[in-house]
Amino acid sequence: MSASALAFAESFGTAYANTLARPTPIASERAAPCERLAAIATAYVEVIEHWACRVEDVIRFSTLAAELVGLVERAPAVCLGMAPYLPFASPSLRHAFSAAVLGIHLGRATRLDARRQHTVAKAALFMNLPSLDLQDDLVAPHAIPSDAQRITLTRHPQLAAELLRESPGADLAWIEAVLQHHEALDGSGYPAALAGDEICLEARILKLVDVWYALVAPQRLLRSAKTPRAALHWLLSRLRQQFDARLIEALRRLTGICPPGTAVRLANRETALVVDMPSGMALPRRVVAILGVHGRLLRDPVRRDTRRAHTAIRDFTTLKGITIPPAYWRAIWALAEMA
Repeated sequence: MSASALAFAESFGTAYANTLARPTPIASERAAPCERLAAIATAYVEVIEHWACRVEDVIRFSTLAAELVGLVERAPAVCLGMAPYLPFASPSLRHAFSAAVLGIHLGRATRLDARRQHTVAKAALFMNLPSLDLQDDLVAPHAIPSDAQRITLTRHPQLAAELLRESPGADLAWIEAVLQHHEALDGSGYPAALAGDEICLEARILKLVDVWYALVAPQRLLRSAKTPRAALHWLLSRLRQQFDARLIEALRRLTGICPPGTAVRLANRETALVVDMPSGMALPRRVVAILGVHGRLLRDPVRRDTRRAHTAIRDFTTLKGITIPPAYWRAIWALAEMA
């Protein structure tokens, strides 16, 4: 970890030293990064499903968010590439967790210190709590929200902020980021129609990563996923005025054409995952093939060099209906480290 991240981790760990609810580690430091990420995701689901506005809930939630910040710094490609594929039963929880990971990345790219990255992580993980069931229901094919459901959706930032205000230990920065995460720089957002510098930077990050994942990994089945480049073009062409230009540029540098986790179709008809952090807008040189020509999981993942004609990248694709076992993830990232 960096000096600032290490200092934050130490201060967070000692903050509750004299309480009966002191935080305990979510995952072992000795575990592989992919295993630690899965453990943090499991802890996240447990806390969210049993949230009761208790100080114990806040401490546990803050602990897992702090561990996620440290893990993103330690293994950025693993976190960014694996988060969208974790086996969440709730699509909305998967979306929030993926947004938290990308939000931490974006916070690091814009030089936020570890404490503010922690705020971004907590807010992303919590921001949709009051509307989780409704958003999951709307994933169904042809689901159209009623007027009452639309009202609930537009009120969820306020409802989430109210839950945090009732939770001992929730800090003001966390509450503010949750409350403002649907505000827009041009004043067209909600719930307060804030504009410009009235919106905190953490909330600006949340809005961007929330929309980003809605485009590249849509929850609703009627939407087709966009490629990272198409999603960036869509943001710039349609909603530029709603976002901080510095953050969009940071997102472009961070994700490039093929961020980790992007599924691509190779010339030999295999499906592969990008496992490297992007270098500008260039295509990755190495990927890991996971599906054979018939769309079934290969017995073992295989590294492929995209500079060779028969394993060159031909198109983007998706992994709908494919479940990747934990042991397979370990093999994927072991190959990535060898590369």
